[in-house]
Parts: sequence; structure tokens; C-alpha cells
Amino acid sequence: MNRPLLLLAVLLQALLASCAARNYTYYLLEPAPQKNPALKEEGTLKRPFGFGSTTVMKVRWNDGNLITEVDVPMLATGQRIVIEHGAGSGDVKTIPATLVVPPPPSKADTALIEAYRSRGLRVDEDAPEVSITRSRTLMQDAIRGANYALALEWCETVLQRYKSHPEFLRAKASLLLMMGERDKAIETYEQAEAVESDPDVRKKLEELQKEKK
Repeated sequence: MNRPLLLLAVLLQALLASCAARNYTYYLLEPAPQKNPALKEEGTLKRPFGFGSTTVMKVRWNDGNLITEVDVPMLATGQRIVIEHGAGSGDVKTIPATLVVPPPPSKADTALIEAYRSRGLRVDEDAPEVSITRSRTLMQDAIRGANYALALEWCETVLQRYKSHPEFLRAKASLLLMMGERDKAIETYEQAEAVESDPDVRKKLEELQKEKK
């Protein structure tokens, strides 16, 4: 190889080496943008969980029209997970179809929820969060429209999370009674009385129990 060709080859190698050392942003922005230290990935990711861990992080989203609930596995390998909403799959567990979506809680619910919890009553933390005040209003609207099945669904949205709520247990029992479910109504009235006794409910329960005999 003659001297000019050898010199050209050396210059070409040097140019390629300098290009490889610089990322594409170098040629788009001058000077190159600084990367936030929090985004830098150095070494092997930490593994807080053992292999085969079943630990999950529950992610919920509720805009009042649609409720999404996902259990994201905390992988020991440190892999990233991307959740993409798409067509349903028979292999994926879904929430049973219903006519209603639990309305998200508001500031008006804060005192009611605190009062319920202060009594030590049961809360199902895995159930969707729900507005007690809004559900009560929607339930009452459905009752005024004589749509007792819909009213019962609104009642159930609260009882799914606040299973011992006496007001909604009484409402559920009354709705079951209006729908002709006498035995289930008696059972639900008894549950309500076990949580908080009410003279009117107690009287109605006694009447139903006598009729049953």
C-alpha cells in the first residue's frame, strides 16, 4: 500500500472511532444535553425480592366512567413492565361485567370513611375505592325510579369495600325484600343488626321471622 492510501486509511479509522464515542444527540444539539443522574443505570439493578417472589403492586385508575385495576408483579430480575390496554383475553382475569362503575371518593367522603374505620369495622382494601355519598345518591335515584336491581348494584359497590356498613346493609335487605328475596333479606337484616341495632329494623326483622314460621 502506498503512503497516501495508508494515510487515508489511518484518518478514516480515527474518524470512525470519534463517531462511535459520541451518541446521536451530539450531532443534533450543541452542546450535548446532560442526563439526569437519577436516570443513569449503572451496574446490576438491586433485587429487593427473592426469585419466584409473588409480591405485586396494585395499580388502580377510576375516572367515574371506567375502572382499571392491575396487579403488577415485582420481578426480582428488575425487568420493566409495560401495561398496554387492548382487546380482552380469555387468559386474563377480569372484573365481572356490571351496569355500574364505583364512583371515586371525594372530600365529602373523608369524614364518613374515618368514622367507619374508627369503629373498627371491616374494610376490604383489595376492593375498589368508592364514594359513599355519591353511591347513596345514585341508589336513591334508582329506587325512586323503581329500578331495584340497579339500586342494589349501587348498594353493593359500597359493601364490596365497606362490608359492615350498617346503612347499606339495611338498604340491601330492604331492596332484596322488595325484589321478593325474603330469606336473603332476613339474613342481611340480621347482619345489619349484629353491627348496629336499629328499633325499626329489629321490629321488621321480628315480623319477617314470624311470617317465616
